[in-house]
Amino acid sequence: MVKTVKTVKGSVRPRPNAENVQYYNLTLELGTDPATGKRKRLYFKINTTDKQEAENELMIKKAEYLQEKIVEPSKETVGQFLERYLDTVRSTLSPATVRDYRGVIERYLEPEFGNMRLQDLTRTKVQQVYNAWKVKSNKSDNPLKATTIKHINRVFKSALNIAVEDGLIKENPTRRIKIGKDIEPNHLDVYTVEEIRELQKAVRGTDMELPVALLFDCVLRRGELLGLRYSDIDFDKKEVTIQYTWAETEGKEPILKTCKTESSYRKMIVSDYTISLLKRQKSIYLRNKMKYGDRFCDSKRVICKENGEPFLPKSFTRKWARTLEKYGLRHIKLHGTRHSAISLLLSEGVPIQMVQQRAGHQDPKITLSVYSHVARDKETLVAEKLNNVLFSAVNQ
Repeated sequence: MVKTVKTVKGSVRPRPNAENVQYYNLTLELGTDPATGKRKRLYFKINTTDKQEAENELMIKKAEYLQEKIVEPSKETVGQFLERYLDTVRSTLSPATVRDYRGVIERYLEPEFGNMRLQDLTRTKVQQVYNAWKVKSNKSDNPLKATTIKHINRVFKSALNIAVEDGLIKENPTRRIKIGKDIEPNHLDVYTVEEIRELQKAVRGTDMELPVALLFDCVLRRGELLGLRYSDIDFDKKEVTIQYTWAETEGKEPILKTCKTESSYRKMIVSDYTISLLKRQKSIYLRNKMKYGDRFCDSKRVICKENGEPFLPKSFTRKWARTLEKYGLRHIKLHGTRHSAISLLLSEGVPIQMVQQRAGHQDPKITLSVYSHVARDKETLVAEKLNNVLFSAVNQ
């Protein structure tokens, strides 16, 4: 088989004319666009009055095009490309991740970059927008935190990497962007031991008693709590298996999906108190199943509505907020119960590997980095122990 050699034609043109040359225009002829039937061309300008120098530059441009160092012109906007990107990754990313990406794109990227031609996007333009966000967000009068901008940039970079791979742009303009760090570290809002006890007393005997017990005992994420089924519980071994999560999607209906990472899948022994609540809840579930008959939604979920229907994740978050308000308890985010549980375990000296496994973190470094404030809270205690064990004899 004879291999076809790709060629490209071109020309140089003196400007404004051959008698008064001030510079040359270079043109690459790229054939005809099959979609429109129009001729495709690339134009360049070289500031020289020497025709031979212009001819040499034309040869270089031809070589760069054949080596795919020059990208053909496109009118596609950043907004149009990002929509195509979401369609492309929808089958490979989790519904929650796609939903997060769409939120970032619609809230931040499209308003700032959406109408720009993709090929006009530069590192300078991206840096200017990020710098402006540090002063004032495009959605409020408040600045964006560095951690938020870094997340936006991760989404943008992921999308533009595909644009580079597809030959739409030469390089990713989000690379080597400078974002910096937040001046003040993020505050981790957690409950104290006394507040946890106060919460448990407040919800005793209510439909929030079991969710609160599971959140603190099993260190659960919201989706893991709402995705827990009775088949995930071994009542004899007092063991709970976390293998599903009730995940939000781009649409209105959540889906039950397997855990995102291997570390999120975990088995754990729970307290007698939690097991007793689980047994009681199963009895209530079976009673309600008989009560509602055909109208019962047999979801087999541990945490569900009276008719068996699973909670929408956001609906359960609102239920959590109403519970705190009802009993006059300090409000922290639902995910803050997970922070509180891990903080409590670390504070009580539970080995980091065991805390990591119960929390479902992939790496103990994640546990330590996110909850490092616990160690700071215990610095005084460490100093006291060192003084008592090592240095007390020196002063005797």
